[in-house]
Amino acid sequence: MRTKFGFDFVTTAAPDQVIELMTDFSPNRPHRWPASSVKAYEVYRLGETEADIREGQDFPKLWATWHYDWSKPNSVTLTIVESDHLEAGGLMSLTAAPHDGGSSVHAVWQQTSTSVRGLLAVIMMRFVGPRSLASYYKRVYDRL
Repeated sequence: MRTKFGFDFVTTAAPDQVIELMTDFSPNRPHRWPASSVKAYEVYRLGETEADIREGQDFPKLWATWHYDWSKPNSVTLTIVESDHLEAGGLMSLTAAPHDGGSSVHAVWQQTSTSVRGLLAVIMMRFVGPRSLASYYKRVYDRL
C-alpha cells in the first residue's frame, strides 16, 4: 500500500537552521531527533550535498537506509535505498522559506509498505501522519 501526503508547519528556526539540523550527521544526531534510535544510526557516506545513512526508530521498530540530497537551496530530500518494511524509492522532502524571522516549512511524505509491519505503519501515517509529523518537526525545530 502506498501513502502520500503533505504537511506544513511554521517554526522559529531560520531556513538555514532547518537544513542544518536535517543534515547534521554527527554522532549527536539521534539525540537531536527524539524519535531516532541510537542503535540504528550509521553514516555510510557523507559528501558536500548528499549523504547515505541508516536510521530507524525503536517503536515501532523500523529502519531504513536513506539517501539525503540537499543540493537545492533550503530543501532536503530523503529517498529510501533499503528498508526492513518500506519500499526503496519512498521519500520525504522538506523545503523551508523565510517567515516572520523563522521559517514556513512544507514537507511531502510518500512511502509504500513491503510487509505487514510496514503496512500498519503506512496505514497509521495515512490517518495521523500530517498532523503528528507537523507537530513533531515543529517541536524539534523550535528547540533550536
